[in-house]
Amino acid sequence: MLFVARNSEGKVCDIHPMPLGEAREGMPADHPEVLQFIHERWRANELNELDRDFVRVIEDTIELLIAKELILFTELPPKVQEKLLRRKEVRQQRHYEGNFGAGGDDIIPI
Repeated sequence: MLFVARNSEGKVCDIHPMPLGEAREGMPADHPEVLQFIHERWRANELNELDRDFVRVIEDTIELLIAKELILFTELPPKVQEKLLRRKEVRQQRHYEGNFGAGGDDIIPI
């Protein structure tokens, strides 16, 4: 049994294994509304993961263009420079903390 909360339109908007907050309506785990909510949440997470991977591809492409001297880092808009430097700094920190394989290394899994 799962406990669901509904939004103002009556759609399931949250699920918990026990009554919690607004989630008081009990439903079986195989109920179509529960399955639909889980599927939608999974698809949203999948899209977010793809977006994160794509951002890394763009970063690596920019790094390659800079390494081949096709563009100069200083030619990029200041905000882009800031974001690239910050992301690189965070990745290096994660790498040194031992979080290998968590997106902090220099290899994009295929």
